[in-house]
Amino acid sequence: MTERPVTDGAAFWRTLFASDAPVEIEIGSGDGVFLTAYATRAADRHLLGIERSPAKARRLADRVARLALPNVRTLQADARCVVESIVPAASVSAYHVYFPDPWPKRGHAPRRIFTPTLVAGLARTLIPGGRLFFATDVAGYARVACGHVLAASEFREVAAADNAHPGLTTSFARKYRAGGRPLHAFTFERCVTIGEDQVFAASKIKSR
Repeated sequence: MTERPVTDGAAFWRTLFASDAPVEIEIGSGDGVFLTAYATRAADRHLLGIERSPAKARRLADRVARLALPNVRTLQADARCVVESIVPAASVSAYHVYFPDPWPKRGHAPRRIFTPTLVAGLARTLIPGGRLFFATDVAGYARVACGHVLAASEFREVAAADNAHPGLTTSFARKYRAGGRPLHAFTFERCVTIGEDQVFAASKIKSR
């Protein structure tokens, strides 16, 4: 299998955000409640919210514009295509995936956001040591999604205090907690392979 060439991720994101800062991506931003709240707490980071639904994407863009958040950009697209084909390698500090549709019927499984192909895209685009934050209220889907992630040698699960997981600040999480529904929140880290840390450090120096 031929590896994809390394892309100048810093230049790619600088074109979008007009400055250099760590980039985080939320997959399935919905109306943007989490994205906009997180943006105010993480003003030193660039945030990209991807939403597939045209109607939700419009509301998301309107919310971001109304709040005048300079560190947020939005995109109406299928996140799988964006991650797998557009985002440069080793250029994203963190991904956030919160309460995606579990598509519980057997025939709907291909529509789930978590697939081995997506996980490979996440691994390709995360920086060494980058994080993948995931939360769901569906135990069965938690097992499926985590199975896909941990089947990839590039990821390992890391422990985090419940109150430190950013996904627990979403509107879904607050609603489910108020109703006494159990939540499943996970943090995964992109492992650093031999020599990869030096390559990444060199690329950061070059981008300055």
